[in-house]
Amino acid sequence: MKKLLQIIILTLITTCYSQENKTDLIVDEKFEQCSELRYNKLLSEVGPIKGKLITKKNIHILLEKSLIQEKYLSEISKNGYSELLKNVNKIRPIFFEKFISDIGFDPYSLFPKSSHLTCYGYLFEQLKIIDKTSWQYEFCLAFNKFEAYGNLKTDSEYLIDVLDEIPEGKFQNIVYRKLFLDIIYTNIN
Repeated sequence: MKKLLQIIILTLITTCYSQENKTDLIVDEKFEQCSELRYNKLLSEVGPIKGKLITKKNIHILLEKSLIQEKYLSEISKNGYSELLKNVNKIRPIFFEKFISDIGFDPYSLFPKSSHLTCYGYLFEQLKIIDKTSWQYEFCLAFNKFEAYGNLKTDSEYLIDVLDEIPEGKFQNIVYRKLFLDIIYTNIN
């Protein structure tokens, strides 16, 4: 009887954990789809700007690689980005000039502000697949606080709080790093 009770409890725990993982995977998938749709729409709205489509689609990865090459970003991790945000004011204007020269056009309009939060709003309010206990919800709250009180040029503390809300495993996906790259490019450049 005791063994049967243990098996039932273990099964319930496994089922709940499995369901939580499925929800997280669904949120990841929907967030990525929403971000991709918004970015593709941005590409079409911006119109014919110079540069190859492959360069435009991978602009965030190219910026990230340039930040690593120039030693502003030490590694692709939360720690690496945290250090980058703390020292963001050390990025010299020549870095952006070189980046523009290397890719052959100014990609400023390809770094949208807050489009990622719009996707989370859609997932929370319309699809109702994010709840108030999720890291995504806490991420949005932290970002709202950054927008209200933070200033990347003088104090990145609030933005580091946003970064801290993202699980390290999720942060390895570029879709979760794009927000920080958007802010760096549009605020520092």
